[in-house]
Amino acid sequence: MNNEEWEKLRRKAKQMADKQYAAEASSIVHLTRDEVSEILDEAAVDKETLSELIAVIGDSMKSNQQKADAIRNVNGLAEVAASLISKLL
Repeated sequence: MNNEEWEKLRRKAKQMADKQYAAEASSIVHLTRDEVSEILDEAAVDKETLSELIAVIGDSMKSNQQKADAIRNVNGLAEVAASLISKLL
């Protein structure tokens, strides 16, 4: 995953329609448009929160423990993590 591309998408996610966001996100992460849409629906999460979670997971500078701490401490990320993880495995 290209963190720079993901950060650009994260900044403009709020202005995008869900389908457009899903299409762009799927080109950056190893998920299909349908999988991105399913995560948004299943977790009842907004695009910005999903983008933030993927950015945390993709941050190669953080240890797994730092990533887990960030997920626990940011409102809404823990709820999305299970849905995202099930799609990535």
